[in-house]
Amino acid sequence: MGQTTIKDVARRAGFSFQTVSLVLNHPEKVARTTRATIEAAMRDLDFVPSLAARALRKKPSRSIACVSCLGPETADDGSDPLPETDPGLVLQAFAQVTDQHGYTLIHRRCRSDDPGSPARIASLVSEARVDGLVVFAERRDDPLIALLQAKRFPFVVFGLDVPGAHCAVRADRDAVHEAVAYLARTGSRAIGFLKGDGRRLHTASERFRGYRDALAEAGLPPRDDLVVPCDWTSGGGYRATLDLLDRSARPDAIVAADDRVAFGVLKALHDRVVAVPGAIRVVGFDNLAQGAYTIPSLTSIAVPTLAMVRFAFATLAAVIAGTRAPDDLARALFPTRLVLRESTATRTP
Repeated sequence: MGQTTIKDVARRAGFSFQTVSLVLNHPEKVARTTRATIEAAMRDLDFVPSLAARALRKKPSRSIACVSCLGPETADDGSDPLPETDPGLVLQAFAQVTDQHGYTLIHRRCRSDDPGSPARIASLVSEARVDGLVVFAERRDDPLIALLQAKRFPFVVFGLDVPGAHCAVRADRDAVHEAVAYLARTGSRAIGFLKGDGRRLHTASERFRGYRDALAEAGLPPRDDLVVPCDWTSGGGYRATLDLLDRSARPDAIVAADDRVAFGVLKALHDRVVAVPGAIRVVGFDNLAQGAYTIPSLTSIAVPTLAMVRFAFATLAAVIAGTRAPDDLARALFPTRLVLRESTATRTP
């Protein structure tokens, strides 16, 4: 039997091959029900878009794709605008860098509960509509990473250390370790931690490891009652802080999953008339610009996002151009910096 073609898929799905092509190239322009039917036909026929398109291409596309590998969709996912999230800030930095180098940037999401997502991402690769990919993943065994490695397609992983891949990684463990060590060194003894939930599992686990390691080095016992999971939102930080305040022993400091969570922490403490930093000190993560203007101003961990993006893009561009061999791995761990502001000021006698 010959290789399955786009016309075979069209016959199975009951649509024209032009409609199937539109699903592969511009899925957002196709009705959801039509797209679902065509994607089901692709799965039934084990259809993989032809690699011949890449061989026939005369010129590179001068395009790269940032692909966010996400978990199942929840009701909250559509409520927070993307630019206010950490991935949104990174995408803005990628847009700036790609513009400077004459590349077009596109963004795609690959959801674990959407069976059509892998086919749409695979079409970017197989049809050579982009020259390379930047992958945002939280799991080393993400199927997209395995696919790209198998096809030897140019890609770099952003934010996760993956063996055998080009990577730009933030030092999450060291960042929280520095913050907790500072709090302990300057008098805090009951340091709470608002641990981000599983939507960013690797990030959350690395930061929690830094928290526990710093407590141990400071001679402070780990306390489960001071650790509260929360989502990566201000509302999550607000609710988690109220939970902490209602427990029998209150913390004297709180390290939040990120700045958005910390904004919720500050609001909850204000509403409960808890003095910051007099009674409870607060640390965020990401050093968002808004943190300098909260009351009190927020101590936070500054991340070298633009440096990470420049490294990732330069690596990807070199692999695309053939000046770096795919197996000549470029891997960098980027240090962070603790920015001290009013929310962690020490008490004066």
